[in-house]
Amino acid sequence: MRIGIRLRFLLIIIALIVLPIIVAGVTLYTTVEQMKEPLDPTSPESFTIEKFNKEVAFKIEDEFINIRNYEVFSEALAPLISKYQLHIRIVDPSGLLYDSKGTTNSSQDHEPINELPQNSQEVSWNHSLSSLNPFQYSVPIVVEGTQVATAFIEVNPSIPPFDVFAEVLKGILSSFALGFFTLIFLIILFTWYLSKTILKPIDELSVATQKIVEGNLDFSLQYQGKDEFGKFIKSFDHMRNQLKASLSKQKAYEQSRKALIASISHDLRTPISSIKGYVEGLQDGIAEDEASVKRYLAVIHQKTEQLNRQIQDLFQLSQFDLGRLEVNLFPEDSQEVLESILKPYELEFFYDEGPLKLEIERPLPSVQILVDRQRIEQVLLNLLSNAQRYASEGGIIQVKAYLEKPYLIISVADHGPGISQEDVPHIFESFYRGEKSRSLMYGGVGLGLSISQFIVEAHQGRIWVESIEGQGSVFSFSLKTVSPKDSLNTAKPSELRK
Repeated sequence: MRIGIRLRFLLIIIALIVLPIIVAGVTLYTTVEQMKEPLDPTSPESFTIEKFNKEVAFKIEDEFINIRNYEVFSEALAPLISKYQLHIRIVDPSGLLYDSKGTTNSSQDHEPINELPQNSQEVSWNHSLSSLNPFQYSVPIVVEGTQVATAFIEVNPSIPPFDVFAEVLKGILSSFALGFFTLIFLIILFTWYLSKTILKPIDELSVATQKIVEGNLDFSLQYQGKDEFGKFIKSFDHMRNQLKASLSKQKAYEQSRKALIASISHDLRTPISSIKGYVEGLQDGIAEDEASVKRYLAVIHQKTEQLNRQIQDLFQLSQFDLGRLEVNLFPEDSQEVLESILKPYELEFFYDEGPLKLEIERPLPSVQILVDRQRIEQVLLNLLSNAQRYASEGGIIQVKAYLEKPYLIISVADHGPGISQEDVPHIFESFYRGEKSRSLMYGGVGLGLSISQFIVEAHQGRIWVESIEGQGSVFSFSLKTVSPKDSLNTAKPSELRK
């Protein structure tokens, strides 16, 4: 069970209130149980105290006739006073009659005293605690059936049998002291606990924030709690990872941008330099006959077309990046679309007795797809052109389409050199060229596959490659199929933007 911070605080507050009370109560209960026997009137200890009270009262009553003679009276009480370390004061309604510490009044100068209880006639033989001193007894002095005075006896609590009261008081004080120390211990314990579970993650977050401010993202947060702080730190660490990935991506993008500038500069300069050289050749009259002039012009036209393709690719890529290139989707029959794209390319192979052969697996599937024919033609011709460029001499380029509901899969396979496993993850990145020397031979800037990926994803499909180095590559892409009913409801072209 996961205990949240709110419930944790509530339990801590309850523990701080309840546990000290329980400890003090249990200790006090134990003390009372231990003192029950000594305080029981029927117990030997209680009988001893009652016997003491009677002994003192009888002694005072026997010697009361000598109370005006301090020395005689004191000598008579001396054994009891010495044995129990007593302090005895005797008063009557008129004032102090005797004080064992040496103070006495004569009968003529009695002064009123407030220490005599108003209900002194009702004082019983059982001991009672005075409000002035917890170890002071009041004992009535009765002579011939009449209470003539009251004796206030102050005892030493460390002398038996009165030490039982000291033990009771000590037990009471110990109970409260134990409860207080329990409270202090719990405060220290919970302070350490809160420091570990709350303050520690806060400090860790503070340090982590400072590291992020300083640009350091190579660290991890150690707190693994399942509470609110644990969730927050997990989210914070996820944010750190996302930020790190974003910065890495930004850094890679910056490097790609620099590589782009260098690549464009190189790739555009090459055909421009060729065009410039051949134009200068024509101007200088190097091409003397008509055949040479036509050859020069053919090269210039070829380089101009190459330059135009590169500029067009850059323009299309920028349009995709800015989300301005529209993809208009219409419901079309897949067989009709694919045949219209592949037949002209197939005729080119038929009349061109070259080293390659094009094979199209027929019949092509006939299903309804939402497609921008012009864009898909661009994708398919790009894959065919790449296969034609890199396929080995005497190889075969194979095209086939098949259904994997709800998608139509179209693949172009060649038996060329294949793509290294190191290059496969990057093959659809802009301006990426695995074998740069071979790519430059064909005037590519590494944008064809990237543009193809943009187009396919705008059709809600995906494009991928499977390649074994030395055995060839298979480029495939998927297009989502629609039911005839859905295709009938599509009256207008859809506009999808990346």
